[in-house]
Amino acid sequence: MTLGPGRLILAIDTATRVSLVVLGDDRAATTSRREVQHRHGSHLLEQIDEVLDRAAVSLDDVAALAVGTGPGSFTGLRVGLATAKTMAYARRVPLVGVMSSLALRRAAVAAGAPEGIAVVLPAGARDHYLARPGADVQLVAPGDLLEAIGREAVLTVDMQPDLLGAEAARIGAAALDDMGEALLSIARERLQTVGGDDVASLVPAYVALPRGVRQAAEDLGWSPDLR
Repeated sequence: MTLGPGRLILAIDTATRVSLVVLGDDRAATTSRREVQHRHGSHLLEQIDEVLDRAAVSLDDVAALAVGTGPGSFTGLRVGLATAKTMAYARRVPLVGVMSSLALRRAAVAAGAPEGIAVVLPAGARDHYLARPGADVQLVAPGDLLEAIGREAVLTVDMQPDLLGAEAARIGAAALDDMGEALLSIARERLQTVGGDDVASLVPAYVALPRGVRQAAEDLGWSPDLR
């Protein structure tokens, strides 16, 4: 898909405790950010209306949609994906998924962080996601995080600063503040290259299932916790 100048993208990210909605083209963006903890479903539609009203446009003016696919909040990601997919079906516009960790890293690098900075996010109550550039996201068990990171530069989001340090938390907070612009820029790149994802098969990436649940190739069932 060639997205020409002035064509609006509506992007959503619900991977963190901040519910993010951003509407923009290649010139300007309108953003709604709310600290919602895990109540994304109570705010997201209102935020979409908010950015449309502030930009004085309607959904009819939106040329494409983007949604953060994680890693991150188990419930939040499903709220964001369900909302974005419903709008894509209803409006018949292309939808692309964008890894939330990639958008966070791009925002951090734009603010001066090193290119190879790793992103660390909580995965459930005790585990963590570790996202490095060019590598699959790791699910790190409790107690293994410091060893897994070593001396790498990291940013953290939704975590207490005492675990990996105040500087990692500061970089993460700054990246979260600027994530909207990064989300839009990655979405525009993906729309130019892939034209849009298959809406039916687009799912959250790297979600840690609740303990005691396993993901099989054919079905989803209960199992002993193997971690």
